[in-house]
Amino acid sequence: MSLLDAGKDLRRANTLAGILFRYGFGDVIRRLGLAAPLEQAGKLVRQGIDRDLLTMPPAERLRRALEEMGPTFVKLGQILATRVDMFPQDWIDEFGKLQDNAPPIPYDTLLPLIEKALGKPVNKVFREIDPVPLGVASIGQVHKATTLRGEAVVLKIQKPGIRAKIDSDLRLLRHLARLAVDNSAELRRYRPLELIREFERSLGRELDFTTEARSADRIRKNLRRITWVTVPRVYWQYTSATLSVQELIEGIPARHLDKLDAAGIDRPLIARRGATIAWKMALEDGFFHADPHPGNFLIMPGNRIGMLDYGMVGKLSHGRREQMVQIMKAVVTQEAEGCAAVLASWSDGQPVKFEALVADVEDIVTLYYGVPLAELDVTALLGDITSLLRNHNLVLPSDIALLIKAIITLEGFGRLIHPGFDVMSEAEPLIRRMIRARYSPNRLARSLGLRALEAVDKLYAPPPAVGTPKPEGTGIDPRQLERLVARLERSQYRQVQTMLTASGVLCGSLLLGHRVMPVVWDISLPGLLILMSSGVWAGWLLLVARRHLRMWD
Repeated sequence: MSLLDAGKDLRRANTLAGILFRYGFGDVIRRLGLAAPLEQAGKLVRQGIDRDLLTMPPAERLRRALEEMGPTFVKLGQILATRVDMFPQDWIDEFGKLQDNAPPIPYDTLLPLIEKALGKPVNKVFREIDPVPLGVASIGQVHKATTLRGEAVVLKIQKPGIRAKIDSDLRLLRHLARLAVDNSAELRRYRPLELIREFERSLGRELDFTTEARSADRIRKNLRRITWVTVPRVYWQYTSATLSVQELIEGIPARHLDKLDAAGIDRPLIARRGATIAWKMALEDGFFHADPHPGNFLIMPGNRIGMLDYGMVGKLSHGRREQMVQIMKAVVTQEAEGCAAVLASWSDGQPVKFEALVADVEDIVTLYYGVPLAELDVTALLGDITSLLRNHNLVLPSDIALLIKAIITLEGFGRLIHPGFDVMSEAEPLIRRMIRARYSPNRLARSLGLRALEAVDKLYAPPPAVGTPKPEGTGIDPRQLERLVARLERSQYRQVQTMLTASGVLCGSLLLGHRVMPVVWDISLPGLLILMSSGVWAGWLLLVARRHLRMWD
């Protein structure tokens, strides 16, 4: 880092410290050990505390402070809104209010950036671009445009200088995370270094507009069979890291309930459809829209849904999806140990008091005794489980945290559209299908096969180096194993041959008995031929069997 960058970082640190002091968080600056370095550099300006702000709850004060700190910290607050395992619900609710509201940048300022991203003048690509923005966020600004072919599109342009500002803020956040680990046992339990690393990855993806475009394309492909959902098409020939061009989707914003009613929209149907696509993305596809709030949904004629903004998406591996299904199944069937086993796997290598964890899980599952899967209050259940995680110092995996945040946001969206909405009712058929698939014979056979392959891999592993102890359980000679497998395969082959021979004898006998045509000398010719061939085959099998018996003798 250059001296110029160091000077900028110091000035930025002073600005942020001043904001925290004004909102009554000066003790945080001191506990992090940040006050002394700033004072030594002559940079710490202690602003007076606004007494009116102190009447607000701490969560609201922090949310307002993050908004004043700028786009990086707004994005950080949005990430914190997913960490239901770290913060109580009132803090999560406040973080959820953080929106990417920012003053618009004049179109003339953005025009050179658009042409640089396109590599040509805008009039070579677009017939017109509306200078009035459709929306302004912390990282980008959105404008409506029309291509030379007359296609209505939207342009998302990255703001000038935003990457350098975010890079500076990230350097400060890394430093603050290290200070938190070194100076505060209370803050250390929140694992700030891991949190900031996760935040850096998320923000890095958001700064590259091609990542968001690829996410939109992937979800569009996954939902292509659902005719009533629309995902905007990406114009890849114009899209780059700093410019995104997508199809313009027009409709009524989901939050405008009066306009939905005036247009004759079936609001309960829209709520159910929104839940259907959300659960399909999460549990079936493993790639989901992680911010399903009403502002990201447009309601189109025919009760169709248009989904926007793919800057925040979540990914769930097959194993993670199975863990979620296991938890729900364990709650419904009152299997506390099964649920506790999944939670214990999230210990991040830390020791777990499993018996105490099982006891606490039992207290939770008894609350849902006799509740059908379709009537399960999934948000209350997730709230109970995340509280339990905090009590046992367990770490909620970031992908699960994002899913929980999405489910809670989805329920809020659904109940806004239709007060009687139940987020779990639409998930129940899919979860039951997944449970049946999990215990299907094909799935069990495949799992057993994989475990057999793992055992064979261990047997064929290279021998240990000279001087190292031989691992236990590797006493079988691989050549002996090969011979055993070959014998089993030959035995199975002979069994099949014997069954076919017996079937031939039975079939030939039936044909003879019913004198199936053609008949020669009152004997069914097909039956006779089948019996003769079966007899020859049986004789050959007997000869082979006698030879193998001699070998075993």
